[in-house]
Amino acid sequence: MSKKTNSVIFMVVATLVNILLLIVYFIIGFVLVGLFASYFPESPLVPVIIMVMFIACIALSFLTYSKLVKWATEKFGLEDKMDPIFTPKRNRRNRMD
Repeated sequence: MSKKTNSVIFMVVATLVNILLLIVYFIIGFVLVGLFASYFPESPLVPVIIMVMFIACIALSFLTYSKLVKWATEKFGLEDKMDPIFTPKRNRRNRMD
């Protein structure tokens, strides 16, 4: 396989992992919000906590994803096995090389 193919496969798998992380964090967050709402049913803070949980789940998913990508890149030596998918025009290699 070429470096571009490896890069595309890695990005597809990493995106799927990121989506799974987001789903898991949302499930955990909604369970925690549900527990809070069951203990304090008349609390006016529930909508605010839902918004904070939503933002926190997205941020936590992104941070976990970036740490996993860095770890996988170092652990399996992926720097030399992958090629950047998007490069600026001035940094592109000549296709004749």
